[in-house]
Amino acid sequence: MSYFDAPPGQRVLREFTIRRDANGHWLVVEMPGLTERGFETSEAAERYALREAEGDRGRIHFCLGGRGF
Repeated sequence: MSYFDAPPGQRVLREFTIRRDANGHWLVVEMPGLTERGFETSEAAERYALREAEGDRGRIHFCLGGRGF
């Protein structure tokens, strides 16, 4: 078992932030910034994050106030 694996019998609830990078691409960042993945559209980014968050929209956050954090 690695540091990132859930303890036996427990689930790790993953949270995601969707934001734009400096080039205008949409990024899905798994919090706390461990991984990120780029997409051409916000819809594709949201679909990916929703699938990875097991359908829980409460674990997906949007950073819409400009590009980047």
